[in-house]
Amino acid sequence: MNESEPILSKKEVKTALNIKSDNKDGQIEAWIPIVEDFVKGYCNIEEIPDEYKLNMIKMIEYNLVNKSGVTSESLSRYSVSYLNDYPVSVLKGLRRRLRW
Repeated sequence: MNESEPILSKKEVKTALNIKSDNKDGQIEAWIPIVEDFVKGYCNIEEIPDEYKLNMIKMIEYNLVNKSGVTSESLSRYSVSYLNDYPVSVLKGLRRRLRW
């Protein structure tokens, strides 16, 4: 696989998430390399296995649906809690590799 070629395509993401309109295309295209870099850093790997595509699609969906890591919001006396990482359900299945 070419290093500059993404493992995921916009079409794969849209199909998996059942997105029929084109209004999210720009966001999906922007998130693909960001998510790939995150997986490479999180797992400490250079090349992403095909088995991680589902996790990457979940990450893109999480970023499209949720507000920038907001975990909870209150209305009275406005309160917001933020998440600094993806939830466990999204990261489940990714294996961290140690390098010496």
